[in-house]
Formats: sequence, structure tokens, C-alpha cells
Amino acid sequence: MTHLLAIDPGTTKSGWCYLVDGEPMDYGWFDNEKIYTIIKSLACLTVIEKIAHMGMPVGADVFDTVHWTGRFHYLVTEVMQQDVGYITRRDVKLSLCGSARANDSTIRQALIDRFGGQTKAIGGKKCKTCKGKGWNGRGRPDCEDCSASGWESKPGILHGIANHVWSALAVGITYNDKLLINREL
Repeated sequence: MTHLLAIDPGTTKSGWCYLVDGEPMDYGWFDNEKIYTIIKSLACLTVIEKIAHMGMPVGADVFDTVHWTGRFHYLVTEVMQQDVGYITRRDVKLSLCGSARANDSTIRQALIDRFGGQTKAIGGKKCKTCKGKGWNGRGRPDCEDCSASGWESKPGILHGIANHVWSALAVGITYNDKLLINREL
């Protein structure tokens, strides 16, 4: 079993995703100080999105992100005595979309497709009859259309993922794919 913590570092908050054998088990977008707690509690292989030169001038935000990347690296390697991996955005684009011209929406769609498409991967469509309550009418009888679950289609494995967590998931999936390729060689 491969346990992997993927981090998309940010200036004050970072997206993270905990994967087991390439499937997201937990995720979030927390303050960078709280990411320390997550790294310590999970104590597994950590992979961080690496800042790469894009040929354009950068501002203070990029340097703040690099600062946090270094702090995460120090915690994992020096304090916890574990390895840390890095994946660039370009690696993610090439691995998931097959093109360096991919953008956030194409990467997101590639991840959704990988986990079975919109209905299976995201799902979470509320029942139209009971509007997600699980009951309908006076006296609150169970909704027959959804069997009292409140869902027309149940939430999928990617339900609830948003913003920087998509990037962390993409980093984790890309790194996991590279691990699998290296094991096969």
C-alpha cells in the first residue's frame, strides 16, 4: 500500500491531499501552520509541488510560497527523517493531459475522467423531490424517490474537492503514477 501526502504550497494556506494507492482519502485547504500538524500526524511519503522557472518576473507571493516549501521540506527531511518528493506543474500537465499547454480546468477534467466521469467521481446530486432532506410532506414520511437518503446520485470520491486541493490531488496522482512506472522497470 502506498500512502502519500501531496501538498500544493501557498503563501499563507496550502492545499493537501492524502492518498492511499492513488485514491484520495482526506483533503483540505488549511493555514500553513496547520499543514505541519497534518505532516506529523500522517508521517508518510510527502510530495510537494515544486516552483519552476516560467520565464516571467515573479513577485513576493512566489517567494513566500518558496519559503513555505522550504519549511515543509525541513520538517519532513530533518525533523521526521523521511524523504520528500517534488513534482513541477509541467510534469502534472504532461502526465495527466499529455500537453504542457493544459490549464487548471483541463487538469481537473482529466482527474474527474480518471475516477469515472462527472456522475461517478463527483456525484452528490440531491433528490429533486425531497431537496436532499430524505423526507417529504406532512409528518415527515421517508422520500420514496431516494429511499430516504436525500441523494439522487450519491457523492463520489472527489465530491467536495475545490480550488488548491485539485492541484494537490494532481500532484499526488502524478507522483503516484511515476512510482508505479519505476516499480515496473
